[in-house]
Amino acid sequence: MSIVQRNEQQSALPPTITMAKNLVKALVKHTQDGLRKVSVEQYTTRIATCNVCPIRLKNRCTHPKCGCFIDIKAWWASEDCPDEPSRWPRLTDE
Repeated sequence: MSIVQRNEQQSALPPTITMAKNLVKALVKHTQDGLRKVSVEQYTTRIATCNVCPIRLKNRCTHPKCGCFIDIKAWWASEDCPDEPSRWPRLTDE
């Protein structure tokens, strides 16, 4: 990744401290949820939704309440799209 690409990506993402706080909150929530993952079908739907999202930057969510690596967070059953309303479909038990 070039310096120009890195600077463009960093400027579009939330501040590093905000992303760190968001990550800690998500990890605590995911751990409290028993580290549950969504089904492959649910994951695929989440990724497809993110693929057309206007606030996506490569494999990252640029929402101020996020900054996550989408391909990781999309697996976690405890997590949802931070946009309001959520762009991810509501989870159903399978």
